[in-house]
Amino acid sequence: MLPYILRYPNFKKLYFAGFTSELGSFITETALMLAIFDIGGKDKSLLGLARAIFLIFLTIGNLLGGSLGEKYNKKNILLFSNYMRIPFVISLFFANSASWFIFVDGMIAFFTGIYNPTRQSLTNDLVPGEDISKANGLFGSTFAILHMIGPFLGAFLYTQFRGVSEVLSFDLFTYFVGIFLIGSIKYNKVSDNKPGKYSVINDVGDALKFVFKRKDLFALITTASSAGFCIGFLIPLLLPYFTEVLGVDKRAYGIAFSCFGLGGLIGGWLGGKLSERFYIGRIVVTSLMLEPIMMILWLQTKNFYLSCFLFFLWGVVVLVSMTNQLNYISHKVESEYMTRVFSLLDLTFVAPNIISGIIVSLIGKQFTTLEILESVSILFVIMIIPRIFFKDMRTLLSMDNERVERDKTLQDEMETP
Repeated sequence: MLPYILRYPNFKKLYFAGFTSELGSFITETALMLAIFDIGGKDKSLLGLARAIFLIFLTIGNLLGGSLGEKYNKKNILLFSNYMRIPFVISLFFANSASWFIFVDGMIAFFTGIYNPTRQSLTNDLVPGEDISKANGLFGSTFAILHMIGPFLGAFLYTQFRGVSEVLSFDLFTYFVGIFLIGSIKYNKVSDNKPGKYSVINDVGDALKFVFKRKDLFALITTASSAGFCIGFLIPLLLPYFTEVLGVDKRAYGIAFSCFGLGGLIGGWLGGKLSERFYIGRIVVTSLMLEPIMMILWLQTKNFYLSCFLFFLWGVVVLVSMTNQLNYISHKVESEYMTRVFSLLDLTFVAPNIISGIIVSLIGKQFTTLEILESVSILFVIMIIPRIFFKDMRTLLSMDNERVERDKTLQDEMETP
């Protein structure tokens, strides 16, 4: 039985277009990393370069997507993003160069960066305000599921078929499915912006000015950015933490990630439920405050099973936070700025990840994995917990669940069961 929120026909098409596309992307990203590692002669530095290129291109795409979403028809931007990824994926069937694989991975990330904030903004155009928290909760839970099964399937298929051709074929199929579904969405909004000289820099600058003027949004963006910076240390150090500190094998690393994903699945659902009973501002602040506490607790245990359980709880907290950050923007940001603010929210995770990843590469040989993670956990607490005493965070904490007005002529009508 499909979730209640999928009874909105246009949103249902948008959701399944995104689901299939992201499933293909998660699987392909893992397979490409393995292919780069093999083609590059087992050179680990190529994986670091590939990750950096991926995040940088994703960041640029996010900035551009946030701006384009306010200038042009969002449905057409989503179609454009899918069309543009197809020739790059096809080129990989004929390539055998690690450098080309890295470049194509970056270009796919670039158009994914354009796609994501535009889709999130289009969701708010299609779904009535009273049900937007359910839509965001569904996206959060879906992200957790894909995070849980995508890398596993990518690694399994690459190993099973001893190459990327079959994975790439599936990825191409998901793009064509997405194009068909998005193309059938009924959405004819014309931009309200007056024609004139177009500047991405000016658009991003306007969005930043808007965020800086709003104490609640400033608190949300900066605190989420601090969390993204600290989590950015954790991601590349997870594998050595499990193998070196806990003394388990690589399979245990995959099990732990699945526990986190399962927690995220529950967190996405729980986040939507909580927003129906409590002020969203309070949920966002509370969940952000819990994240550094979860990291400290997780590092204190050296038992693998307890570590997995705490990782599961951490996944719940993270997805409750992510879901309600989306809900908050959906409720509180005017349509004129919404796509760009969603883009900035995406960047609060991606951009700090780039910085922390670079730092890890510089200090990784000078300090042990545990020393780095314990230092980061203390920094995490210092960067997040004291913010509760700042005026901007208190403003976010006190915000109610009233919504800004949206153009209701664009909204979906629910299908009768």
